[in-house]
Amino acid sequence: MATYSKYTLSYFLALAFLCTSGVSLFGEVTYVLPLKGQEFQVGNLLEWATSEEINSEMFIVEKSLDGVEFEEVGSIDAAGESNHEMGYRFLDINASGDKAFYRLRQMDLDGSGSLSQTVMIRRIIPNQFSVVSMSNTSAAKQFRANIHATEEGLLEYVLMNQQKDLIQSGEVPMEFGLNELDISLENEAVGIYVLHLKVAQEIESLVIQKIEADPEVKNNVALKEKKKKN
Repeated sequence: MATYSKYTLSYFLALAFLCTSGVSLFGEVTYVLPLKGQEFQVGNLLEWATSEEINSEMFIVEKSLDGVEFEEVGSIDAAGESNHEMGYRFLDINASGDKAFYRLRQMDLDGSGSLSQTVMIRRIIPNQFSVVSMSNTSAAKQFRANIHATEEGLLEYVLMNQQKDLIQSGEVPMEFGLNELDISLENEAVGIYVLHLKVAQEIESLVIQKIEADPEVKNNVALKEKKKKN
């Protein structure tokens, strides 16, 4: 059952006995930053943070256009066991319409879980282009973004490191509809980079992490196949 205070949101679940020895398992997650959302031109960004996690498995992100019927749009693995602050982010690049409602379904290792409060994001920013899908933002060799353009134009891109040094830059002609942008990371140092995309006066920014080896593909974006939940 979830309990709320002014600054924290927490819940505590007592789970079934693990075995006949009488050992019991508990699941607990304490939110130091409750779910919040913000509109960006690239999509709707959700953020939340926990200060403690015990036997947590995942956070399922659910979305609704009317605030009543929710559907799963993605998930992020939880820390499992943690006694320090853990921050989470989820980008819904399929944001459409003038508003959307979001909530978290936090799941524990035994399948039990709890719902967060619901947040609403209202979209007012018109898009000249949008990133409709992308590869894993943690990559060893290459990052790919699929970009939808509302008209023909020129896409300028700049890749910078955390010290704001220019690493790569270039221009790509954009056609109406779907376009692909590939950024090579093979010769870059391991670390965090920011990719800035610009068409006319519209600018989008994506955070990319260069790693030693590519992980299993697990994109944190909204899925096309969705399951409705009430």
